[in-house]
Amino acid sequence: MQPAVFQVSSKPGGAPTALATGDPLEAPLGLVMSCDGKTIFVADMGGEAGAILAVATSGGASPVAAGGLTRPGGIAMGPDCKSLFATGRLDDGTPALFQVPIGGGDARVVYRGAPLVAPTGLHVDSQGVAWVMDHHALGASGEGVLFAIPADGSKATEVVSNLRMGTPGGVSLTAGGGTAVMPTRDADGNAQLTSVDIATGEVTQLATAVVDAEAGTIYRAE
Repeated sequence: MQPAVFQVSSKPGGAPTALATGDPLEAPLGLVMSCDGKTIFVADMGGEAGAILAVATSGGASPVAAGGLTRPGGIAMGPDCKSLFATGRLDDGTPALFQVPIGGGDARVVYRGAPLVAPTGLHVDSQGVAWVMDHHALGASGEGVLFAIPADGSKATEVVSNLRMGTPGGVSLTAGGGTAVMPTRDADGNAQLTSVDIATGEVTQLATAVVDAEAGTIYRAE
């Protein structure tokens, strides 16, 4: 079985088309589309240090230089469409949030260290705030935290904790940015969507899975 990146119609019943298979892909986790729709950027944790890869929508994959960033687990497009944000680790293993030019180059450290422990999925909003999921961070209510990190990297603020996150983790904000939505699991291990009101911290569970890695299925929730 080879790792691959697929394209599939958003309409039910569409057959998937492989855009890239095998090397240099090893363990692709997060992905984000470029603003012009021509490139998919992939966070790949495989190999000794992992890599950020660029997959053309016409087919084929190539590495994106990201000096100082290892083990990328989540990736998002910056609001300027010129830079990528990625979760990962420094060379010494410190968990961090990075910013990388889409054309490649040295990764700028936006935030590093505690309270981050194992950051994965993220979303960057129009104000440059990074909403970062961390499977193993310990928050006020328990393990599994969604953090908000401003563009200047001045702090990592807990938004909600005690989240039973899926693997890989993912998070997105609704239009207007008032609500964060992420896939989680309930106490019995059943897949669900969790929405969080950013202003109040109110949590609502939606019994619908969007991506189910174990079932090998993509769902559309409306």
